[in-house]
Amino acid sequence: SPSLALHAFCLEVSYEIFDTFSLGLQRMEPETLIHHIVSPICIICSTQTDVDFRVLCHLCICIDLSGSILGFSKFLLRFSHISATKIYKRLFYIYALLRVALPLIDSVIIVVREVTAKGGFFARFQSIVEEGSTKHGYFARTDWTQLYFWAMAVLNAFNIYFCLVIRARATLPPHIVASYEARMGGCD
Repeated sequence: SPSLALHAFCLEVSYEIFDTFSLGLQRMEPETLIHHIVSPICIICSTQTDVDFRVLCHLCICIDLSGSILGFSKFLLRFSHISATKIYKRLFYIYALLRVALPLIDSVIIVVREVTAKGGFFARFQSIVEEGSTKHGYFARTDWTQLYFWAMAVLNAFNIYFCLVIRARATLPPHIVASYEARMGGCD
């Protein structure tokens, strides 16, 4: 049910809103702002598809668990005396698993399910060509599924980008990471 999927992702939406306001626009990087906008769009679009709820729950657990660990890491970077490099190294492994690898698998499952439910990509394309209508092709009709695929692609790309940023910060010398964190106020 769409409302059940929306309730399942409430923590993610609330985290995006909290993180946006806690960082403030003056300290927020453009990539982070785009991520905070695309994530709720992806969640809203997921409520309009007929994807198996277990896949959405798995994705929700991955996102919420990694979000809480990311928030805890921001707290540690700001208020603890633990090495920032050490925090970033541990965060990289968690982020790579929970925000990159497992969500990419979920994305493949979602895309395959949705394309199969619509009769497959090539079957749909052939039926349009056979009708002789080239004005309104398969990609001309925008629906929730198409928007969902674009939002997932953008979100997955940003998660890969942020994972690479975290990995880069984990390999920097500790004094450089500490000076960057003092200016920016935490990880992405």
